[in-house]
Amino acid sequence: MRLKNNKNLISLIILCLFLTLTIFNISKNNTNKQFKDYVVFYPQHQDDEVLWAGSAIVEAIKERGQDNVFVVLVSNGSGIAVFDKNEQYKNLTKDQRSSYRNREFLASLNALGVKDKNIIILPKLNSNGDTDFNSMENIALEFEKNLKSVTHVAHTYKFDDHLQHIKNGSIIQGLYNTGKIKDARYFVKPQFAYKIFPSKKIIYNANSNKEYEMVKEACEQYKIIDVDNKREGIGYKSDHKSFDKLLKNKAAPSILHTPNV
Repeated sequence: MRLKNNKNLISLIILCLFLTLTIFNISKNNTNKQFKDYVVFYPQHQDDEVLWAGSAIVEAIKERGQDNVFVVLVSNGSGIAVFDKNEQYKNLTKDQRSSYRNREFLASLNALGVKDKNIIILPKLNSNGDTDFNSMENIALEFEKNLKSVTHVAHTYKFDDHLQHIKNGSIIQGLYNTGKIKDARYFVKPQFAYKIFPSKKIIYNANSNKEYEMVKEACEQYKIIDVDNKREGIGYKSDHKSFDKLLKNKAAPSILHTPNV
């Protein structure tokens, strides 16, 4: 009986040690993992920047200042299902669809504190006006070459249900694996966060009511319907559940992971 009790005690001690180390790793990653001097975010579509990285963008600006935080939009977003499902949009061209989405996107980033001059919309720079992952790779290399100390923040390359998101993250991960960029992180949808090992996870929260209101205001830009200003609330119509879930939590968390999870 005494031997059995000793075994139970040893098992309990091991479990407590494991939990202590896990909590330490989570805390360590949440509080001590600072951005490099410059930070570049690469949302694939309009609204990805606030739904999955809003609080991370706010934190990056807090740490490095507005002049040092950039956002690069990779896709034109014209293929979103809302346009095809609603009769009122059926005659819009690809460029017109993209323009509706970009108006929401730019207003969202303004609410998060990103300067207009630091926003790059890649489809506007590409010859075909569409997604070009080669352009994404080239601009990441350009940032790395010119600014030296850069944190690149893309979609996860591993835990997502959208193939373009996975491809987006794989571009940055490929550059990281080959040593062409030195610091990378990846934002992930909350439903996949459980797959990330605690020591690889970074959670950025809105740490004050002001920061929460910034994220909320950014989300609100995707709800606005204003015919005169060509605003149709496309983002919210497309994925209202994700917006509502994010804002229901006053921490408005952005969940990121480091490479090689």
